[in-house]
Amino acid sequence: MKRLSIGDLELNSEDVARKVENDIAFLAERLHLLEQQKVPNAVILQTYRDMLDSRHAVLSWLRQGNETIDDKQSAKN
Repeated sequence: MKRLSIGDLELNSEDVARKVENDIAFLAERLHLLEQQKVPNAVILQTYRDMLDSRHAVLSWLRQGNETIDDKQSAKN
């Protein structure tokens, strides 16, 4: 776990990761439903895909940072 500072706020990275995971689940389900429409709106589909890609990138970054910290702590023990 690491602390994230955003402005005056300090957040636990795991809490943020869980929120991003919830966003990913919501966006994936919404995208799936949009794709099932008879005539899906291409602009909306692309917007949801972009948002989903962005959330995946943020989650990857959050997890990468945690692995690095955990690896360093394990090496000390």
